[in-house]
Amino acid sequence: MTKEVPAFVCSHIFERVSPVLLVSREDADWQLLCGGAHGPDERPRVVGLNHLFEADPSLLELENLPPNWEAARTAVGSPWMKRKLPVVPK
Repeated sequence: MTKEVPAFVCSHIFERVSPVLLVSREDADWQLLCGGAHGPDERPRVVGLNHLFEADPSLLELENLPPNWEAARTAVGSPWMKRKLPVVPK
């Protein structure tokens, strides 16, 4: 991936205290999350997707995840389980 693509992450991913266990492409936006609980003041952070791929090369398996799909795993090294997100009327 050569182009800098923005990705939303939770504070646990941003601070590198938890691994990425959930990747979502809702409305084509990249979201990489830990799947854990967060406080009421939690705000997403934006980082370059390439930095996340460099930090965890197993995420490269998802570089072609289509918009409106998500992938989850139980731990680093576990297989990714992919699914199409349900369509929500707007």
